Amino acid sequence: MDLEHLAIFVNLAENLNYSQTAKNMHISQPAVSQTIKKMEQDLGVQLFYRNRREVQLTVNGEIFYKDVKSILNTYNKSVQRTRQAFTRGKSNLTIGMTETPFEEKFLPSLVRQFRQEHPEYKIFFEGHDHNRLKQLLADQALDLVLLTKDDVDDFQLNFHHLASGRFVALVPSGHPFCQKKQILPADFTGQNLILMDSNWCPPEQFNLQEYIRKNVPGIDLSYVNDVTAANMLVEAGVGITIMPNFVSQATNCLTQPVSLGYDVPLAYGLVCRKDDTNPAVADFVEFATRDITN
Repeated sequence: MDLEHLAIFVNLAENLNYSQTAKNMHISQPAVSQTIKKMEQDLGVQLFYRNRREVQLTVNGEIFYKDVKSILNTYNKSVQRTRQAFTRGKSNLTIGMTETPFEEKFLPSLVRQFRQEHPEYKIFFEGHDHNRLKQLLADQALDLVLLTKDDVDDFQLNFHHLASGRFVALVPSGHPFCQKKQILPADFTGQNLILMDSNWCPPEQFNLQEYIRKNVPGIDLSYVNDVTAANMLVEAGVGITIMPNFVSQATNCLTQPVSLGYDVPLAYGLVCRKDDTNPAVADFVEFATRDITN
């Protein structure tokens, strides 16, 4: 099992289409099938469910994908760092995020301005759930991650503040809650509520969701695995979700944030390892915190 085989597996895991993977990897479709079959034989487990209509990762496939993706990212970054050190002396900076609309709105602009001051750095983005972000940061596969402060309980990590906020309910435009200045968790009685699953849910939000689940009767609960999906369902009028107000700032005219009477302050920022020696990390943290302050 070599790096090329791992790359084929990752590509198929991400698009779940043998023909597309063959096209992406510039090989034949039978070659893709043979590679996956050989990997499954070597591992002794099935990686994909497949029939004439669809291809899906198995549970074992999901586990293998997460680890292999990290290995390939680390390998590719090492190759880039080595080549750049030899040719131009550039450093790489890989930033991990949960791909919220808030991050999609502010991060490209922030990086664009940063690179005007520091063109010597090459920057990459990676999207993962918050648990995976912390693991990849600890494994040095990521240089910086964007998280809420309550999600950082490791003394080996540094938190750098970028934004403060509180929880809001994001409701569809035209919903009766849009007329209120504030709602309480008890007001969710009889409502369709869209919550984040545990992998994508920081501790304080998980605590709030559990409080609502256990104490508010008559709610119809649905769970999703990222903020974008929750936003889309609210935009479609399917239900209401809860999130920090600095995340809801990126929503459109189809939704409206309403203050939630749940008095827990939140902080959001950049997290890095205390022992990190990459100069790009220090420069980006300094720039980002200065830019937010200004």
